[in-house]
Amino acid sequence: MSIAVLDKAFTILEVLARTGRTLSLAELAEESRLPKPTVHRILKSLRDLGYITATGARGSYKLSERLNSLREHGRDAALRNRAQPLIDELHATFDETVNLGVLEGIYIRYAHVTETAQALRWIVKPGARDLFHTTALGRAIVANLPAEQQARLITKVCSHLPSRARKTARTRFETELAAARTRGCALEDEETVAGVACVAISLGTLEEPLAGISVSVPINRFPAEKRRALIAAMQRLGQGDAHLAQQAQA
Repeated sequence: MSIAVLDKAFTILEVLARTGRTLSLAELAEESRLPKPTVHRILKSLRDLGYITATGARGSYKLSERLNSLREHGRDAALRNRAQPLIDELHATFDETVNLGVLEGIYIRYAHVTETAQALRWIVKPGARDLFHTTALGRAIVANLPAEQQARLITKVCSHLPSRARKTARTRFETELAAARTRGCALEDEETVAGVACVAISLGTLEEPLAGISVSVPINRFPAEKRRALIAAMQRLGQGDAHLAQQAQA
């Protein structure tokens, strides 16, 4: 027996695949023969999961690259291949731990870690998860998502907090995301692990809006000069370095 909502979700995906172009909400409702409110709810979920992207001010939709990656040799392996040129440059330049993460619901899951060769290190294991708002990696990804999607994620996180703390927490989260978006990268200083700072960017320029990379550095070897250099490097990569983006897309 099929599950109705899954049938409808796959119907929408199949319409987008069959037409091979961006479609508006009205066009998707017509092609799928589903009510507009139903299509709209399913589109929001598919967008949150990264399987479709919204384009243009009028709210057209198209399939994302995430579906293509599922047909390759595993989701994480395909993502790692796309991000590898960026990871390699950061690791070679700074010799610090580089993390590749994926947003899954309100959590960041670490998909791959390239360790520093230096003795003092903080290493998170692939498969580990953190709430997105507690990490630079999660903030960098969410800061570059559509405003509506950001608001839903913040609401979900705040729903787990005591009611008296929700308004203050929401304001703080929104401020952090706005700062990350303006700066071009997200920062975290000893908020998740004592003695460790992180700088992170979204991989939206690689058409992986639910993924990001971060560099973790022990505070005792993170002087101001190195901090400025790492932030500048991450900002450049986050804006889509042409040479590295070409390698990643190959």
